[in-house]
Amino acid sequence: MSPIKRPSYLRIDALKELGNIGAGHAVTGLAKLLKKRIDVNITSVDLIPVKIIYNFFNGPESMVSVVYIEGYSEGFRGMMFLIFPHPEATRLVELVTGKSQIDDKFWDEYSLSVLREIGNIMCGSYLTALSTFVNRKLMQSVPQVSHDMLGAVMDSVLVDLSMESDYALVLETAFTLGANGCKGFLFFVPTQESLDTIFESIGVD
Repeated sequence: MSPIKRPSYLRIDALKELGNIGAGHAVTGLAKLLKKRIDVNITSVDLIPVKIIYNFFNGPESMVSVVYIEGYSEGFRGMMFLIFPHPEATRLVELVTGKSQIDDKFWDEYSLSVLREIGNIMCGSYLTALSTFVNRKLMQSVPQVSHDMLGAVMDSVLVDLSMESDYALVLETAFTLGANGCKGFLFFVPTQESLDTIFESIGVD
C-alpha cells in the first residue's frame, strides 16, 4: 500500500473537531451511566505511525488497561482503543465508583464492567461521530477490556489490520471529576481506504 500522507493543519483541525464532537456525546453518556458530571476534553490530536503508539507510554512492555471496539461497514473499517497506563485506569475507576482499588493488579467484576462501559461510551461516541460525517451506518463490535503489556494487546488486536493500517489517529483525552482527573488516550486505527473516506466526506483536501 502507499503510505498515508502527513495531513495538513486543516485536516488535523477537522480531525480534532470530530474528536470534540465525540467527546461531547461521551459526556452525556457518561453522566447517565455514572449519575454524576464527568468532563471529557480532547487536549491534542495527531496522525502518527502505529509503531510509535508505544512512545505515549513506557514502551511495549508497559502495563496498560485497554478497551477496544471495531467499527465497520462496507468499504470502511477501523479499530478504536481507549488506553490508560495502569495507575490512571485505577484512578478513573476509583473516581467514578468512590471505591479504592486495594491492588491495581486485581480488579473485581464491577470495576472491570465500569471501565468496559466507560470505554464503550468513549469509543462508541467517536465512532458515532464518524458515522455521521461519513454518512454511513457503522456497525460496532462488542467492547473488550484487557489488562496486559501494551505490545501484547496491540499485537493481538491489530493482527487483522496489520497489512492495511500503518497509521493511527491519536486523541489525548483528559477526564475530570470535580477537582480530580486522569488522562488516557483514544486511538483510531483505520485502513487507508477508511481514512480517505473520512477526509472526502468532510470536504477537506
